[in-house]
Order: sequence, then structure tokens, then C-alpha cells
Amino acid sequence: MNVFPPQVWREKETLYRLIGGKCNCGNVIFPYSPVCNKCGSTSVSKIKLSGKGILLQYTVTYQHRPGFEKTQPTYVGLIKLQEGPEIIAPLTDVDEGELKEGDKVEAVIRRIKSDSNNGLIVYGTKFRLIKDGDK
Repeated sequence: MNVFPPQVWREKETLYRLIGGKCNCGNVIFPYSPVCNKCGSTSVSKIKLSGKGILLQYTVTYQHRPGFEKTQPTYVGLIKLQEGPEIIAPLTDVDEGELKEGDKVEAVIRRIKSDSNNGLIVYGTKFRLIKDGDK
């Protein structure tokens, strides 16, 4: 799977920041959309989301796609962000035994994949548990 620098550059806002939209009606949308999915208004402004939330559910997969063999098993969670939207995102820095629904999580930047053809390393947003000693 080839990854090209221009493609990563175009997607940097999505890969490196949680950018959503906030409508005049108060609805928060993620990912950003210029049209509100609640009221249909086009009065939506871009906002940076906090990256903090609650783990609602999670799953573990032991199957891998080509290029992701070293990241097994993969943990994926359904996360309700503080601002309201629910998203599905990869979890990192966790063991299955320590995950439980209701845990607080925060967004972090981690390596997603590397392309051995051109040496490009792609980073992106994943979520990790906020432990008692953290912030």
C-alpha cells in the first residue's frame, strides 16, 4: 500500500486534529460538515474538539490488514466526546484486561503506518485511557 506525501498533507487536519463543526442550533458535528445534520442549516463554524471523552464500548480484533501485522491485536472503541458526538476510533497503550466501559479517554497522536516504499510514516489520532495519576 503506497502512501504519498501530498495525500497526507491534504488530510492533515483530519489526521492530526479533531476538527468538528458547531451549528447555530448548538449541535456539534464530527467530522466537520458545512451542513448541520440536525436542522439542515449551513451556519456551521469549525471548532477544535477537546479530544476528551468516555469509552462507551470496545472490541478487540486479532485479524490484520497487510502492513498492520505489528499492531495486533487491535482495540477499537466507541467514544462519546465531551462536546457530544460519538465516534469510533482506535485505542492505544492499553491491555484488554484494563479496559472497561465508562473509562475516561483522551486523544493522542500515534503512528498509524509506515510505507516502506518511500519511507513515509503516517501519524494519526488514537485514544488512550486517562489513568488516575494523569491530568
